[in-house]
Amino acid sequence: MIKTLILLFLFLYAFAFMGCTSKESDTSSSNDSPSQRRSTDRLTQGPMVRPAQFSSVSIQNRLMDLGIGAIGERIESTDFELEDLGGTPQKLSSYRGKVVFLNFWATWCGPCRIEMPAMQRLYDKLKDEGLEIVAVDLQESRRQVKKFVEKYKLTFPVLLDKSGEVGSIYGARAIPTTYLIDRDGYVFAGAAGAREWDSPQVVSIFREILQNGVAYTGTSGMLEREAELTGDIKELTIEAYNWGFNKSPVTLRKGDKVRIAVKSTQGRHGIAIPAFNVASGAVNNGNEEVIEFIATEAGTILFGCNVPCGPGHMSMRDIFEIVE
Repeated sequence: MIKTLILLFLFLYAFAFMGCTSKESDTSSSNDSPSQRRSTDRLTQGPMVRPAQFSSVSIQNRLMDLGIGAIGERIESTDFELEDLGGTPQKLSSYRGKVVFLNFWATWCGPCRIEMPAMQRLYDKLKDEGLEIVAVDLQESRRQVKKFVEKYKLTFPVLLDKSGEVGSIYGARAIPTTYLIDRDGYVFAGAAGAREWDSPQVVSIFREILQNGVAYTGTSGMLEREAELTGDIKELTIEAYNWGFNKSPVTLRKGDKVRIAVKSTQGRHGIAIPAFNVASGAVNNGNEEVIEFIATEAGTILFGCNVPCGPGHMSMRDIFEIVE
């Protein structure tokens, strides 16, 4: 189960728009987070949720249209027990019977601070209809988290993952990370990065889930969409150096399924491709990570380093062309 959830997170990571992998610079909380963390940024700025029209009647595809990773098979959530701000132990399973919005966050994370008010507004709208938000803070003191909760007037349950073990089980290597869990305890969707959770589109989907539940098809929304396409699977390699990128010469066409091996040949790097909302994690020297996406548009596509591992690395940019 733990391994399954880690793999699920790798799927969700492809939908990250804005998040942190470490403490961001913030004078109000500069002494409260693990020093070994490093911050990351989005490659480009833009809205938290990509504007999109619903293209499918299924809940999973409608979520994916809003940049929220959705799956079609039943994946059971891993139960855990953590203390709330009052010191009372709370189990995830105690919320069975409700649709649970499970969020991993920290007070030092800028995107977390951005989405928390939207989460509270969502909670105010839907708590009486069966939605429960459970916000799990990662490795911070009770006093600091309580101060944050009071400042933002948060009324949903906030739990303390002092060791970071639960966050690790759920693959929360970037925050905020959110999982959506149905009334029976099965994970059906999630997202890495901040979202506008109280937008009319999102609220409408949540209301439908609260009223009708989730229909599982046995395949993920991503696989359903791939099945509709006729493009080839194209594989290429992008090697990252301290001076820039070297990519294999592969012709990409609109509709292709693209599999990229991201290799760090010199230093510690990663890449983000904003046009397709996909990104790798930090790849250490000599290692590689595979990312995948569907080339849904043609043109000149920008990508760049998303790991602040050295001077100028976050400004490393390159392009590849996708033809009709």
